[in-house]
Amino acid sequence: MTDSLSNQLAQWVLTYDENHLSDEVIAKALDCVLDSVASALAGQSALSAAAARGKTGVLFGHGKSKIWFSDKSSTLAGAAFCNAMAASSLDLDDGHRSARGHPGSAIIPAVLAVAEGRGLTDRQVLAAIAIGYEISVRIARAQNPAMIKTHQSGRWAGFGVVAACGRLQQLTLNQLANAFAIAGVWAPNQLANGSSGYANETGNWAKEGIPISVFQAVTAIHLARDGFTGPTDLFDFETHYTSAELSSVPDAPNGILATYFKRYACCRYIHPALDAWQRQFGSRSIDVAQIVTIEVQTFAWALKLSNKVRPDSLVDIQFSLPYCLAMLILFGPQALLELKTDMLFNDQVSALAGKINLTVRPELDRQFPAKTLAQLSVRTRSGDRLASPPSVPPIVLERGELEEKFYAIAKGKISHKRVQALICALTAERTSLSVLYKYL
Repeated sequence: MTDSLSNQLAQWVLTYDENHLSDEVIAKALDCVLDSVASALAGQSALSAAAARGKTGVLFGHGKSKIWFSDKSSTLAGAAFCNAMAASSLDLDDGHRSARGHPGSAIIPAVLAVAEGRGLTDRQVLAAIAIGYEISVRIARAQNPAMIKTHQSGRWAGFGVVAACGRLQQLTLNQLANAFAIAGVWAPNQLANGSSGYANETGNWAKEGIPISVFQAVTAIHLARDGFTGPTDLFDFETHYTSAELSSVPDAPNGILATYFKRYACCRYIHPALDAWQRQFGSRSIDVAQIVTIEVQTFAWALKLSNKVRPDSLVDIQFSLPYCLAMLILFGPQALLELKTDMLFNDQVSALAGKINLTVRPELDRQFPAKTLAQLSVRTRSGDRLASPPSVPPIVLERGELEEKFYAIAKGKISHKRVQALICALTAERTSLSVLYKYL
């Protein structure tokens, strides 16, 4: 179908003039790269990332594409898969509220793997990243939940990879439209996992399917280039996708500007409660032994997480609001910047988590997903009741906080000089992706 929505999206992806990219979008794209790199460094030691690196030779063979912060390399697909696995392992990667998921840990590892050694300009690469965010977020937002039962990132992140990498690899319009179609058909269904899944054991490393969606998207690009086809009318059914979201071609890829960055390595549905505690009680001295209960009123999706008070794995922690809030209260926000195994089976944390009760507050639920909010109420043995306001704004990480986050994660892993070089390579004034590739 020559007038299909996949063709229209492909047309915009291939013809957008990167010279029209605003300074604001460039700066945001650089921040997104910095945050993805930091998240990957934090996730390198996770079981999932180690398993992926250990099997690259068997699964992908050998190649020259760099697996970040290691002495290993692989094929383009292998490196993109491994780096996406590391970046998404600890749930520290960036997010987008209207997409309800994580575009960066899919798009950025794939784009950097494609761009490495190809002689592309920094602007070309950053434009591809911004375009990838625009496409993936639009498609995620267009999904009809009545028919597409999950918003998990693996369902839609691959479209952003196809857009960004297909543009850099100069696919034709027909090839790119078919790559979208192939990636859409082969995307992981994710029906069992996560807060929207039917399975109970959601604390597993399969998570949101981001790394496999990256591999499938890269595969779709290569196959489409050789004439492989998919149903290019996949977006043309109002039963599955809202056409208005996809048919209005943007003037510029500004969707990336709404990306947020995370200071806690846990599901974004947990962050409002953590931010409410930090803003209201973080600077106060509260005797934890005097706490009788903590009531958390929030939106319904937060209660669909596993929320175990005694998690069995690091992934379990990432999806437990009571446990993460207890960790924050006892050990401060630094304990949630990079989850470590010594936080498992901690009796002190579990005891406090057991005092945390979760309920849905209708007026907060109605504002989801545009806003994710929580209100906390603390009752002590002395009879005091301390409460946070009902609409605590999220704690936003700006460029300075992103750099601090990277330094904190890097401590004891890589040298201070290497961190400085990576940060400098990703500043608007001194951007040099060739330096970035050198130090990853």
